[in-house]
Amino acid sequence: MAQKMTPGLALRQLQQAQQAMRKVRKGLVLVREAEGEARAELAQKVLKAGWESLTRTYRELGEIPLEAATEEVMARQLSVQRYATALLVRLRRLVRNDPGALDGLEEDEEE
Repeated sequence: MAQKMTPGLALRQLQQAQQAMRKVRKGLVLVREAEGEARAELAQKVLKAGWESLTRTYRELGEIPLEAATEEVMARQLSVQRYATALLVRLRRLVRNDPGALDGLEEDEEE
C-alpha cells in the first residue's frame, strides 16, 4: 500500500529533488573546468544526469495532492521550480554549445 502523502513527506521529497539538482550543478562546474575530449564526455554525462533529475523533479511536483499542499509546501514548490528552470536553462545552453553556458554558476548557487 502506498504511503499517504503528507505535507512533511512532500517537503522531504522536494528537498531531495533540489539536492539532486544541486549535484548536477556541481557537475556543470566540473565540465567548465575540464578540457578537450574529457570535457565533451563529461558534458554528456552531466547533461544526462541533469535531464533525469529534472524529469524526476517535475514528476514529484505533479504527484503532490491538494491535501498535502500547505502554504509551506507551495512556497517550497515555487523554490524548487525556480531552481529547476535555472538548471534547464543551463542544460539548454550546454546543448547549444553556448560559450557562456557555464559562467556564473557560483553566483546562481548563492540565491
